[in-house]
Amino acid sequence: MGITSRRLGKTTLWWICLCWLGAISGAFAQTKDTSSNNLDTLSKQIVERDEKRLDQIGEDREDSTAIFYQKLKKRLYKHKLTKRLYDALFREPYRKPVTRTLERPADPYQRYNGRFIGDIRYTRLDPFGPRVNDTLRPPANWVERTANSLHATTKKYVIRKGLLFKKGDRLSSLEISDNERILRETPNLLDARIYVLPRPGDRDTVDILVVTQDVLSVSGGASGNTRSATVDLNESNFFGLGHEVRTRTTYRSQTNPFTESPVGWGFRGLYRVPYIGNTFITGQLDFIHEWNHQREGLLLRREFLSPDIKYAGGLEVSRNRQLMQTYPLEPDSGNVLYRYNYKLVDAWLGRAFRLNVGSERFRERARLVTALRASSYDFFDRPLVTADTNQILEDREQNFFSIGISNRNYLRDVQVFGFGRTEDIPYGSLFSITGGVDRGEFKRGYYLGSKLSRGRYYKGFGYLLATVEAGSFVRAGDWEQGVVRVELNYFSRLLTFQTTHIRQFLDLRFVHGIGRFDREFIDISGRNGIRGIGSAALRGSKGLVLNLETVVFTPITILGFQLATFAYADLGIITPSDVKILDGTLYQGYGIGLRVRNENLAFNTFQFRLGIYPNIPGNSRVLRTDFSGFPRTRLPDFGISAPDVVPFR
Repeated sequence: MGITSRRLGKTTLWWICLCWLGAISGAFAQTKDTSSNNLDTLSKQIVERDEKRLDQIGEDREDSTAIFYQKLKKRLYKHKLTKRLYDALFREPYRKPVTRTLERPADPYQRYNGRFIGDIRYTRLDPFGPRVNDTLRPPANWVERTANSLHATTKKYVIRKGLLFKKGDRLSSLEISDNERILRETPNLLDARIYVLPRPGDRDTVDILVVTQDVLSVSGGASGNTRSATVDLNESNFFGLGHEVRTRTTYRSQTNPFTESPVGWGFRGLYRVPYIGNTFITGQLDFIHEWNHQREGLLLRREFLSPDIKYAGGLEVSRNRQLMQTYPLEPDSGNVLYRYNYKLVDAWLGRAFRLNVGSERFRERARLVTALRASSYDFFDRPLVTADTNQILEDREQNFFSIGISNRNYLRDVQVFGFGRTEDIPYGSLFSITGGVDRGEFKRGYYLGSKLSRGRYYKGFGYLLATVEAGSFVRAGDWEQGVVRVELNYFSRLLTFQTTHIRQFLDLRFVHGIGRFDREFIDISGRNGIRGIGSAALRGSKGLVLNLETVVFTPITILGFQLATFAYADLGIITPSDVKILDGTLYQGYGIGLRVRNENLAFNTFQFRLGIYPNIPGNSRVLRTDFSGFPRTRLPDFGISAPDVVPFR
């Protein structure tokens, strides 16, 4: 019976792989890049009209940022030296900032719905100087001009591959809006606008102008001390092809506990190709060779990027060799260090169906999504595994099925997680149910889980996202590896106070593990909860975390880098499974800091933080400082992807 079920699982796995590749291939035809004479005469007029509409947002508010720079310029221009200093360091704002949240972006192209798409033209902008709403704006100085000359502009056919439409299609204004968002989410682009240009005297056909702006795609970083060093080099637009290359080189002088020799050098690399052909399939190769982790992997994936995409799926094949240090729940007991290797084959396929119920808006944006997933974990070179020891290292095959309703919409906003770039904030709802079969070496089990999520803007209050999810395996009549998660995410509307903009953030998370294995735990330290510190005492089976943060976006821009200050308070409780969550100790962390970012660069946001941790067990330094970088943050979407278990984190 075991051999038969294992063969059946592998047959299902490869069947999904073949179906997914067949369903995706040829999904989109190549779009021909053409232009017409009327594009040149109409594009400027349409761009100016559209941006005038955007600039009218908050037009009754005082442009405090411009006033700040005018006063500063007047003072520094009194002397020759300070005048040169001002010209070198500062750049005055080129347009009014958006100072209030949009309830929903206007749809200026709705009246063109159903018309045929004619010629499609592309305008690709350098990282510095021009903007999607001011394509003639020049670079500020020789530094920006030099950077533009060294930058490889994204090639036209790369932009074309990211379009949901082609010449001859019927125009959908919602599809245009979705496509702008998809382009903005690519790592090599700062912003994107798609303009619909009516043809004079032709009421059946419209032309399209796609305007994109690149980021300076080269980035990197370095850190180190007397015992270790790390160097990162990244390229998010390799030769203008949109390909992403990431590398990290490390050196460690510590002793390898298995070989009793210095750890030495390590390397990891990633090569990602977005939107292969016109299929919206992203391919990725990754390689890791470090003392405690080796991996070679191939990934192919296609997500439901918009409601108009019917098929999605993914395929991963990898070989992994890891050295894991597992911390027990009791801080005073010893750590466990072991090595294990495994091979993974994972595939999924999903189909979205239009719903013909509800309002017109709901029918346009909501989809019923079904998905099937099969995965196989083949472990070797591992410690002893029995029915009640090291269960997470069992050979296993898993099959999951999910069905759900996803209703996705987006708002455009600024200064949420970014420093002025256009941000697409999701709102809507999601409900899904996941079921599955788990075939392990010693037990056969079943899985059942569910997720409910809803988010929206409330006028005068801000944005609120609530998520509830729960799931568990049932093996031999016992509930195992179960988890209940409740999460609230909130940020206020953008507040204006003289020359600054302010947002308040709040995140509340509760996680409860049910029947978890001995060495499975959640951690509420670092980015998981109390930021800026790590401690084995902050691990357990149940956790409650509250993160509060106030961010002040200043009007100061130095060499293109914008400055923001922040203050935070992190509160967390962590307990074992047999202790009530409110009976645990309330651990605390408080701090202030400074963030710096240039949105024209592919670098992470740089952050300096000063934190106070009054009651963390085993912490010898109550006052701690940290300088680090962190990538762009995005809110979770309301889309449905591969069927999966509820994460225990």
